[in-house]
Amino acid sequence: DQIRAEVQGKGRSVLVLSAGDITLGDPRSNICENIPMVEGMNLVGYDAMTIGNHEFDFGFEAFKKMQETAKFPFLSANMYKEGGEEPIGKNYIEKKMDDGLKVAVLGLTTRETESISSQGLKGNITMSDPIETAKLWVPILKKKNDVIIVLSHLGFYDSDKSFDGYEGDNYLAKAVQGIDLIIGGHTQRQLASPVKIGDTHIVQTEGLGKWVGRIDFYFQGTKIVKTEYKLYPVNLKEKTDKGYKFVGEEIKENKAMVDMLNGFKCEFPTRQIGKIDRDLDGSDDIARKKEVELGDIITDIMREKTGADIAFLNGGSIRQSLKKGAVTEKDIYSIFPFQDTVYTAELTGAQIQEVLDFFAQKGLGAGGFLQVSGIEMKIYKGDALDVKVAGKPLDKAKKYKVALNSFMANGGDGYAMLKEIKSKKDTAYLLSSILVDSMKAKGTFPKTNLGRIKIINK
Repeated sequence: DQIRAEVQGKGRSVLVLSAGDITLGDPRSNICENIPMVEGMNLVGYDAMTIGNHEFDFGFEAFKKMQETAKFPFLSANMYKEGGEEPIGKNYIEKKMDDGLKVAVLGLTTRETESISSQGLKGNITMSDPIETAKLWVPILKKKNDVIIVLSHLGFYDSDKSFDGYEGDNYLAKAVQGIDLIIGGHTQRQLASPVKIGDTHIVQTEGLGKWVGRIDFYFQGTKIVKTEYKLYPVNLKEKTDKGYKFVGEEIKENKAMVDMLNGFKCEFPTRQIGKIDRDLDGSDDIARKKEVELGDIITDIMREKTGADIAFLNGGSIRQSLKKGAVTEKDIYSIFPFQDTVYTAELTGAQIQEVLDFFAQKGLGAGGFLQVSGIEMKIYKGDALDVKVAGKPLDKAKKYKVALNSFMANGGDGYAMLKEIKSKKDTAYLLSSILVDSMKAKGTFPKTNLGRIKIINK
């Protein structure tokens, strides 16, 4: 509202756009099939959203309900209904600004969706290559419009592709001429300033509702002559000697938004989704001191969900046990007080050894005590020894796919070496959500054998 008032007060125009993955945020929205998020976006007044891979995590019917609720179009030019002819949303929108400027917004979705959102996609959707799709559409749109924006859910990487082979926004800018602006999502990267490749500007905020990104284009006729860029913090706080203070100005809550959210009475389901035949101890003090079966289960599910070779989870992220008997969705969400997501990263054996040695040096009782999957080791006098992956000795030169929680991936509990890893990305899967999905699918948590971490005291 503040930006609109400022810009429109000068006789200029505003577009409000989302690069997708609006699901799997606050669990309270998830249990209402994400309709509160869509209604909130309606109140904000979005002009369009590109379809992200996580829009299908609650299944295709839930996706259609979100799409029907939205007062703005869902875009994706490379995603089709089964058969490959009818788009699942709109390919693009065209807007004529008050001053006569014509703007086209094209939507693109990563093909990674096919591998990580199978629950919602199966039998409903086919996809085409997003780069080839852009090569088709951009010249067509350029003939009728002055400005071309790609609302991209491909991700931004430090090279042309992600470590597992998916082209990102920087490759798109190199491969397709005529794009003025790429507004990106998927990788939750905060670009402090636009990345310019040729004549294309690329922007992305961190996501998770933390920032509003604003880019202003100034024109002489239909030619862009200047750009300005700013990130607005949305009531973020920083710690000071006197407590916490807002980063930037506090934004007052909007009454219409609060009233809308309070109108939703969704509660965590208390119906049984599965059962277990033993107690699973996940109390904070225990998970910080030794390998626990609940830690094994969580990391096994992380590894299974992502197809990783290895999974790491800091023990301090587990804060509650599961009791023998019936298990509800609420029980599983209660394990995690933090809304950690699952990252994947590509690490060499040498980098993994560095992580394990740091873990070994932290000692028992630290929040950074690791719970692991796919890997075994012995801890002796601050060193990680006899490390094996899938039963074979850790190869220092080999590259491994590693799954880890977002807290660790961003350097939490002192794992600064992980913060510096470039070849990583946020899958946006909530830890709690993938455990719920696994319990629903299997009806229980299979028993694991302890012994992945052997602590030698002599």
